[in-house]
Amino acid sequence: MYIEQLKITGFKKFKQFSIPFKPQVNVLIGENEAGKSTILEAIDIVLNQKIFYSNNMVEKYFNIDNVITFKDKPSIQTLPKIEIELFLSSSTDLNMEYFHGVHCSSLEPCIGLKFTYQFDENYRGLIENLFDTPYQNEITIPIDYYIAEWTTFAGRKYINRKSPLKNILIDNSIRKNNIFDSYSKKVFLNTVDTISRQDLSFQFRKNIQKFMNENTTKLEIQDYSFGFDESKTIFENLLDLKSDGISIQNMGKGKENLIKTEIALDASSDLILLEEPENHLSYINTRKLILDIQSTYSMSQIIITTHNPLIVSRLNIQNTIWVTENGCLSLKDVPEETASYFMRTDNLQLLNYILARKVLLVEGNSEYILLPQLIKNTLNYTLDEKKIELISGGGITYKHYIELSKVLKNTLLVITDNDGDQETIDTISGLNDAEFNICVKCPSNIEEFTFEICLFNENKEELSSISQKKPKTISEYRNKKMDKNLAYMLKNKTESALRISEEKTYKNNIKLPRYIQEGIQWLVQQ
Repeated sequence: MYIEQLKITGFKKFKQFSIPFKPQVNVLIGENEAGKSTILEAIDIVLNQKIFYSNNMVEKYFNIDNVITFKDKPSIQTLPKIEIELFLSSSTDLNMEYFHGVHCSSLEPCIGLKFTYQFDENYRGLIENLFDTPYQNEITIPIDYYIAEWTTFAGRKYINRKSPLKNILIDNSIRKNNIFDSYSKKVFLNTVDTISRQDLSFQFRKNIQKFMNENTTKLEIQDYSFGFDESKTIFENLLDLKSDGISIQNMGKGKENLIKTEIALDASSDLILLEEPENHLSYINTRKLILDIQSTYSMSQIIITTHNPLIVSRLNIQNTIWVTENGCLSLKDVPEETASYFMRTDNLQLLNYILARKVLLVEGNSEYILLPQLIKNTLNYTLDEKKIELISGGGITYKHYIELSKVLKNTLLVITDNDGDQETIDTISGLNDAEFNICVKCPSNIEEFTFEICLFNENKEELSSISQKKPKTISEYRNKKMDKNLAYMLKNKTESALRISEEKTYKNNIKLPRYIQEGIQWLVQQ
């Protein structure tokens, strides 16, 4: 069994939100505050009945738009409400009748459970006149008259010991509250069988009682005696996880996160929720973590939030779900060949590419180094001002990025070389796609086979002294006679690009080649 879909109404940033999940791995990405953590939190609330046991600080969980609507027109009808539904896959488990029914937002019977936090109609008579006051600016949400309910789609009361999914949440993000103790307890409950847990608890209580019996005299004080608070001596609540005798709480944060995740992945859970597993990890340890996650594919459903492009690419970009302000977008339709390419290449700019709405994709280091300054010199604005993300694709890989953009539906400008081949020029022009907002630009003249030649031809006077060699009329390059400054630029592409971007002689004076200028203007207008 696994989670097929999550629906959220009125919870935090989500006024109305729905997200589907795959049965194995799901990688959630998005900008900061997009709601990735809220999705994991919502699942945890429904399955494990978290947070809403008291009214303390509950008001912060209401969707702000719903709160504003209520305060603009306060009434029982406009009171904000939270509803979270988990739709589960079918199962042959006999207990499924407990979860199967029509008490959900679907038009057909489904398997699942839901959480609601709303005004308790039993108190309508007490507060129906509460909002008929002249002090509406001081109106607050009457959460004292709210009720939190967990029910199954069969309409039955749900309690977490009947959870259909053995689950664990590992939160590696920085939070104010220490959740380590509950994590240790969760691992214990997931990994140790019921009979062993009962025996351990019994032995623990028996030894506590033995201690008390042996020290009765020492614990007496006047007419009273000291004893243990039974609520504080529950065996699983006192557990700590240790490695080589040291609590992992007292290890480095990266080591703690790695061990916690490793143990959770080995805990035979049906559902594993991972909050930013890459936090505090080195590149090597992140790769090890990815291998551990891949090894659990067939045993557990995994839902991960991440800001790490390595996790996105290595766990297959087809498993990625992009969470945005307007909903979510699954990348399951990315072609297999493209997904395989990104799994092999570990492009560290991949996440930037996915999250950007306008992308300028270039081939090499020279373009990547120079274009921000050349655009400013030529067009009097910057890439940041136009919200354009500059990405270096590396070599001839832009076709994979084009396939990715067709799924992302972002706007893509590719700047590439023609390699001195007319057939290449014709092929490149055929990649332009107005339907998907994709434009590929290269020099139209086969003599200008690479970026450096175009740049030099556009700025001959300004670049007339870039060669640091002794004056010569001509130099040889690829059996062609050419200006020594151009030959220098072709033989020292990165070095010349760095000099142009840094030295006063060139930095503010060099202009864009015409074909790139046309492409940038097209990109800005989209």
